[in-house]
Amino acid sequence: MSRKEPEWAKYITEDNIENEDLQALMSVIGFEATKKLMIYYEGMNLKIPKSCNMKYKHQYALDTHDGSHSSRVKIVRECDITENYIFKIMKKYPNKKVL
Repeated sequence: MSRKEPEWAKYITEDNIENEDLQALMSVIGFEATKKLMIYYEGMNLKIPKSCNMKYKHQYALDTHDGSHSSRVKIVRECDITENYIFKIMKKYPNKKVL
C-alpha cells in the first residue's frame, strides 16, 4: 500500500537536512528513502541489532572457506569475525547450510 506524501514534505531537500545522523543515513540509502523515514517514522527510535546479519555472514563463510589461510583472511576482513570463529561456524554447520 502506497501512502501519499504530506504537502509539507516538499520543503524537505537534501541541502536542508542538518541532522548528522540523517545525513549519514542519506549517504547510505539515498535521499528519497531517508525522506520517507523522516515523514512516516518521525519520533521512533530505530535500532538494527548487530546480530541481524550473522546468519548471512555464516553462510558466506561456509560458501567461501576452502580450507586455505587466504580464504580465512578474506572472510575475517569481509565479515569482521575472528579466524577461530570461522572454525566454530564450520563445526556448527557440517552440512554447510544456514539459510
